[in-house]
Amino acid sequence: MSAIGGIYNFQTPPAHESLTALRQAMNIRRHDGGDEVRSGSVAMIYRAFHTNRESRFESQPVVSSRGHVLCWDGRIDNRQDLIAMLRNDELPNRSDAAIVMASYLHWGFNFPRHIIGDFALSLWDPHAKTLLLARDPIGVRLLYYHQNKERIIWATDLSALLEIPGIELEVNQNYIADFIGRLPDPAETPYKSVNGVPPAHVVLVKDKGVRIVRYWGFDPNTEIRYKTDGEYEEHFRHLFREAVRCRLRTAGPACAELSGGLDSSAIVCMSNDIIKNGEAQASRLEMVSRVFDEASKSDEREYIRPVEEKIGKKSLYLREDDYRMSSPLEEMYSSTIPNSIGCAAEYYRALDVSMQMSGARVLLAGHGGDEILNSVHDPSPELADLLVECKFRLLHRRLKIWSGALHTSYARLLWRNTFVPILPKQFQALDNREFKRRLSKLYRHEFLKGQRVYERRFSYRNVFGFRKPSGRDQSTCFLRAVSLIGAGYYRQFTDVEISYPFTHRPLIEFTQAIPFEQKVRPGETRSILRRALRDLLPQEVANRKGKGHIADAHLRAMAREWPRIKRLFADARLCNYGYVRREGLDELIDCARDGNDRKASYIAYLLPLEYWLRALEQRTQMNANTTLSRANVPELLTQRSHVLAADH
Repeated sequence: MSAIGGIYNFQTPPAHESLTALRQAMNIRRHDGGDEVRSGSVAMIYRAFHTNRESRFESQPVVSSRGHVLCWDGRIDNRQDLIAMLRNDELPNRSDAAIVMASYLHWGFNFPRHIIGDFALSLWDPHAKTLLLARDPIGVRLLYYHQNKERIIWATDLSALLEIPGIELEVNQNYIADFIGRLPDPAETPYKSVNGVPPAHVVLVKDKGVRIVRYWGFDPNTEIRYKTDGEYEEHFRHLFREAVRCRLRTAGPACAELSGGLDSSAIVCMSNDIIKNGEAQASRLEMVSRVFDEASKSDEREYIRPVEEKIGKKSLYLREDDYRMSSPLEEMYSSTIPNSIGCAAEYYRALDVSMQMSGARVLLAGHGGDEILNSVHDPSPELADLLVECKFRLLHRRLKIWSGALHTSYARLLWRNTFVPILPKQFQALDNREFKRRLSKLYRHEFLKGQRVYERRFSYRNVFGFRKPSGRDQSTCFLRAVSLIGAGYYRQFTDVEISYPFTHRPLIEFTQAIPFEQKVRPGETRSILRRALRDLLPQEVANRKGKGHIADAHLRAMAREWPRIKRLFADARLCNYGYVRREGLDELIDCARDGNDRKASYIAYLLPLEYWLRALEQRTQMNANTTLSRANVPELLTQRSHVLAADH
């Protein structure tokens, strides 16, 4: 992924010191050159990472004949459609950046909704004296900004902003609460003074004011209804094929993760078919699989091998025995944000090296498939829809069918899966006492109450205005995928372009609009995927009922690293700052000693937060001009003795 950044001073040209600091911080490890442009009080910097043939002919930042300045990090998937709609005089060449600039000149500030693909961009309009920052609907590409009374600074790399003098590193408690309770909002960062551009939004900066506008969202009135299953399957297959084909637009080989799960297997099998038929720019497909010898219960080779046999190609096996989970290496990946997948740092480092050796710059991953296609065998959306639609006879029949499929009583399904989903969120939260009990046992009551951690878990709003429970449920799953991908966890590990076919905008719009029973049926999750790709997928994968679980590997890693973890948490910042109860943490650590208690796997989630707090202390100590605002940290270090006394 390319890197973009810039400074907009509201009164004067950008200061030399700030521009130099940003430029140096943006010197990413692997890049293909770049340039910078100054236009009055605006300066933009670009560092290229070429992945396709067209990008090699780009020269960024792009400056239009009328003085507009654009920095673009992205991939356009509807290139031909846009070219057909744009005038030739607006389009000097066919590069993605040129198409984006022409789109702005044609449609104005509303242009991002016309672009399908993964992207982050900054655009300066000198005539309107307006800066525009935008991000794709999923948040695959990252973009952060810091604003004060004098300026706004932005960059695709959060660590670059942290190097700028004058940016205070106040802890954002909302981010920490979300990190603990669910997933962070991609519009926020762990630092109170630095924000993320929200996915599917544009940030407009004019006259020192900032306005954030949503440019894309689901239409709650759109429904797709066909007469037969075959018509749904044909439509899904077409969109999924297009989603994969767009992401194979790369000069050289493409790489895909193959875990043995349904999502990654579907991507690999479809990619192989597209490349074999000469429909992709990619020259070949490489696969990488994470496998486990010691933690045999987490190993998925029984499903990986049928895919290899189906396409006639072996995957590169990265053994956990060689690239250990929860190794000390993960600390370096948690210095900027608390990275919840930091325990897999060694695997991702090996993946990055293997891709460099093969010449691949694009990685296809299956993340988002769980949320978009409903991986949970839960009939709640279907049953709740029937209730609100007053289809009581059909509801009775479906309750009997689901009761048999799930081996659950009719009465329990009627209450938990039919009535509860239509209750207000605060009442639904009351039904999940186990989650609340686990939180209160580990985290301090003052923190949980002050930050409303428990309520945040269930606070996804119906932002798109869906009336049916199934629509609300599906849009909530979509927003969860946005939070997962938009948090930037995966970008920290690799210098490659990571792309997610299941987040292709036409595909998610389709899955949102079709009936729930096309996605989940009694005894079959992801039903439409299994049916639509029945000829591409090996039977062993297409017919598998469950998912692989990495819990065994986590437990073994915790037991193996137990002495180091115990030493690390002896002076836990998590406790000192008032987040975690000492007794609860000690109990969790003791559970990890033997590698048998599944509760201990949660330590892998606490480690990144501990590492981040320590890195934050070091960063503030190294920069004399940056002071951690203790007023926003619960139970301040200056009050540390009081906290420890209260715990004992």
